[in-house]
Amino acid sequence: MCYTAGMRSEEKVFVVGVGPGELPFMSMHGAVLLARAGRVLVDATVSQAVRNYVKAQCAEALKADADFVKEIAPDQTDFSKEALSAKGDIVYFRRVEEWGGLPRCCLNLPPEYRVILEPLPLLAEGDHLALIEGKQAVRLQSHGTLAHTLKKKKRGLSGQRVVVTRARTQSEDFTRSLAERGARAIAVPSIKIEPHTDRESIVDAIAGLNGYDWVIFSSANGVDMFFTLFFRKFKDMRDFGGARIAAVGPATAARLEALRLQVDVVPKVFTGKEVAKAIDKFDALENRRILLIRPEKGSADLPKTLEDMGAIVDDIPFYRTVSEQPEVMENAALRSEGADWLTFCSPSAVKHFHAQYDLKEMTRQFTGLKLASIGPETTKAIRDLGLEVTVEAEPHTVPGMIEAMERYEDEQRGF
Repeated sequence: MCYTAGMRSEEKVFVVGVGPGELPFMSMHGAVLLARAGRVLVDATVSQAVRNYVKAQCAEALKADADFVKEIAPDQTDFSKEALSAKGDIVYFRRVEEWGGLPRCCLNLPPEYRVILEPLPLLAEGDHLALIEGKQAVRLQSHGTLAHTLKKKKRGLSGQRVVVTRARTQSEDFTRSLAERGARAIAVPSIKIEPHTDRESIVDAIAGLNGYDWVIFSSANGVDMFFTLFFRKFKDMRDFGGARIAAVGPATAARLEALRLQVDVVPKVFTGKEVAKAIDKFDALENRRILLIRPEKGSADLPKTLEDMGAIVDDIPFYRTVSEQPEVMENAALRSEGADWLTFCSPSAVKHFHAQYDLKEMTRQFTGLKLASIGPETTKAIRDLGLEVTVEAEPHTVPGMIEAMERYEDEQRGF
């Protein structure tokens, strides 16, 4: 390609921001551009995970020649020379936390050459690309909350690499909340949810719903699994019967209320003892029949406390958690680069994550690694490994955990 008056106008340079340089901050648009690129340049300051990903994608597209993907120094001044060897568009991946105008490496391109900047990929919906024609910028209004947060302050979780170990189907809201606070959310699911194999006990419990005084849901997963199976037998919500309902936590209560079910008790503290006390205060437990809907191998604390208070308890596991295999790039990045925070929302997440990564060894390897727990049972699972949590959520919810992490970071920085 040469710079003449007859140069094809559709040839462009795409400058793709990779956020603070980590793979989760690469935009989908940036990944798509690789398939049609005539030349790929990678800023040497982005992470090895990003460089490996780019090279692997190009190799799959039969563009594996040694010079097709080239690492360059940040803001290299002879960028236009690289364009001479390209046959088609150039895609340049660079580390950037906030766009500060056209990169210096692009300033020596001729005016007729189009440069398109991709903004920080995690901006809120409604943000716009900044389209640069040569050296003349066309300003487009941006309303991105993340960009504005990064410009105003570097507090809380801003810039922190936070690993989310929740099941893949449950992590979207968590990772979005982290991104809104400027964190680099990394989804490394350690568990996935499956129906329990003891179908006979589940069928008997659902068929006998009218015999229970209380149904206790210990998690949103339990709600989803229960009603998936419930509607295989019944077609009408009225077949649920007249049992009162208790939910362990606001997320579980919200899932029930979305089904137009009234939740009678939501304890303020999500421990077995406090759940039992809250129900007993509402309706004395003596001789009450209770169906407890929980995961396999749930804590014995709640059913034991209920029985000690005189209740008759059917403790039925409706689902189980099994190990999930993380994506290859997420796995490689975590093992090689570590993180600032590991977050755990259940004892099973701790168990399965430890089986894959060896938590004790990881904390020795990455001495600055911090552990966040959603509540007492999860904290106990971490302590059973001989480790201590950095923060425990209060209240025991995902928003409560994020707030606890932010408070900790602000205190460490003296805010």
